[in-house]
Amino acid sequence: MKSEHLLARTLKEMMSKQSLDKISVLELSKKCNISRKTFYYHYHDLYDLLAQVYLDEKIPNAEKTKGINELVDLVWDYYLKNQKFIDATFASAGKDLFFEFIYNLFYQRGMVYLSKYSGSMKLTLDSKKSLARFYASGYAHSITYYLSTYKNKTYRGLVKCVNFIDPEVVISSINNAAKLEKK
Repeated sequence: MKSEHLLARTLKEMMSKQSLDKISVLELSKKCNISRKTFYYHYHDLYDLLAQVYLDEKIPNAEKTKGINELVDLVWDYYLKNQKFIDATFASAGKDLFFEFIYNLFYQRGMVYLSKYSGSMKLTLDSKKSLARFYASGYAHSITYYLSTYKNKTYRGLVKCVNFIDPEVVISSINNAAKLEKK
């Protein structure tokens, strides 16, 4: 296994047991049977490695979702399986990395959904990107806020937090973007 993958996997495991500020590069390196020098060859610091963890992280079956509700379900499942790691991320200076992870997920899936839904309207790529950025930002912010703020997290609470967008409003946004492009 490559050093980078071993370091990322080990950091995630360690953060499931303790906060990032309690983990040292020396301790992490020893667990991976590598030198500190090897760590610093690949990463600037632990936050750089944590960023890599989130860049490599995937939510299983996200690419198969057909809509936002299914995606929210998968995010909840992912959170439950990685709760201690994610909570440790929220307690660190790298808390924005989870937001970026969720934002990228919703942006990528949003682009797929928009391409399928708006195909007959011939939206430009710029319009699709603008809509995907807008909604991805809203969902990522709401999910991150809920998971990082509420003590008693529930699936129902998460759904309630992200149900601020009525599907009719999304359809209206797409139709408005298509109308503006015709002008």
